[in-house]
Amino acid sequence: MTARLLVKEPDGVRERPPSELSELRGMPAWLDLEHPDDAEMALIADELGLHPLAVEDARSRHERPKADAYDGYYFITFSALESQSPAALRTELFSIFAFKDVVVTVRVGDWPARDDVEKRWCEGRLASAGMLLHALLDTTVDGYFPIIDDYGERADLLEGLILQDTDGRALRTSLAELFLLKRDLLRVRKLIAPEREVLQVLSRGDVQCYGPEERRYFQDVYDHVVRVTDEIDTLRDLVSNVVDANLAAVSNRLNEVMKVLTSIATILFVMTVVTGFFGQNFVTIIPYESAALFWGSIAFMVVSALALVVYFRRRGWL
Repeated sequence: MTARLLVKEPDGVRERPPSELSELRGMPAWLDLEHPDDAEMALIADELGLHPLAVEDARSRHERPKADAYDGYYFITFSALESQSPAALRTELFSIFAFKDVVVTVRVGDWPARDDVEKRWCEGRLASAGMLLHALLDTTVDGYFPIIDDYGERADLLEGLILQDTDGRALRTSLAELFLLKRDLLRVRKLIAPEREVLQVLSRGDVQCYGPEERRYFQDVYDHVVRVTDEIDTLRDLVSNVVDANLAAVSNRLNEVMKVLTSIATILFVMTVVTGFFGQNFVTIIPYESAALFWGSIAFMVVSALALVVYFRRRGWL
């Protein structure tokens, strides 16, 4: 386990041994635990009086984002998202025990928001543990927007490719990518949507840890989460509309092909009837030696074919 205790003292933020946490209660502090085992979590639980259910949830990697109010503190589970590209999304689930004077973060990996908040905390730009909690949540949520913007650009690009695809060559690839994009948006929404409840719990002040001013900051983060979910819903609707338009274009293209093939088959049908009639084995009825009859049948087939072509064009079938 990697454990760091960063305490805000009168002369600045100092790093102290985690074993001194109980002696420093009352001073704003941040205890950051990376990949603690069961024994280490038990020590922290005894030190801070954590509920066994909260400790169990902090050790789990399959919890959904939530906020539980306990006696004197909140237990929060939150999701961080990181993406090197729209197709490679990484999620990091972390837990927070939020007291009035102490914030304990429990994580397995790292995420960019944590490093930024640590820098601000060490520089003394966060006045209290409540503002530290706000910074952790707010910076994490702000990290969602570039990812959603990437998804939006990806959707616009695919929409343009489909609308400009006149010969259907890019159809299969674009359609597959659209379905993958829709799946990714659904996955992100499932992660983010429960976080609205987390911010609502903090904004209500179910535990008297933080004052009205800090709760207003939590309400601001709530507004950001709502905005993210609204943008995701808008993108999902856009992707669905593009898929529907794509399928309609495919159907129209297929209808055009069928009209052409049907017209060709109709033209060939007339020729088939003529050649079939003269191909009958009735020598006494049909004079096969007649050159005029041969050229007459050829002329009839050509004229009938041209007449059908003109008719089909006037009807808009060719």
